[in-house]
Amino acid sequence: MTPQRKSADPPEGVIAALEDVADRYSNLAGDLRADLAAAGSPDEAMELAGRSTLEMLAYLPLSPVYSPFCTFHHPGAVDCTGCRYAARYGRCTEAGSPYDLAVDAHYRLVKAVQGHRCGRVSGAHPIPVEMVRKALEYQADRVIDLASRFRKRVRRARSSEEVMTVKTQFMIDLVGGLPVEEVCRSYGFVDQSLFEAKDEALLRLSRHWPAG
Repeated sequence: MTPQRKSADPPEGVIAALEDVADRYSNLAGDLRADLAAAGSPDEAMELAGRSTLEMLAYLPLSPVYSPFCTFHHPGAVDCTGCRYAARYGRCTEAGSPYDLAVDAHYRLVKAVQGHRCGRVSGAHPIPVEMVRKALEYQADRVIDLASRFRKRVRRARSSEEVMTVKTQFMIDLVGGLPVEEVCRSYGFVDQSLFEAKDEALLRLSRHWPAG
């Protein structure tokens, strides 16, 4: 049984939600490993790399729902009054805020993954399926390890500031090693638009919570 917190800082509901996120990533990585066993061709493995990357990005805990500071999403709240993040960096809903820029960079990265070219050139330059499998198996194991450590660190966090730091680092670690990018690098193919979108997302994520 999970021990109950005596303090509302950080909020227990946010901690529980982030633990669910960690479990979701563990499950995604487990599914990736299982699906790899059925991938019989490089094209199938490359398609799996793209799909798993999009799933990873879809569950990134960037929403204010996962912010321990957010007052708007708490029961009974009607505005951002009392939000310590807003007091420090401005309301996250404002255009051009650090959070707004991080969200925009995230969407741009998703679009870059959707349009990546690594898989489309694999037909002209065949990639050994075992090489793709090896790269994706490594990524699956990496995500499982990240999720496990994230879950433990979130539960041990003793302030909302610490939760934000732990969550931000987790997102940076995930984006820093996307499956489709790792496969492209292993193959020696450079998708500049993808790599640039990833670097921008990493920069904006790190800046949306500079205290991290």
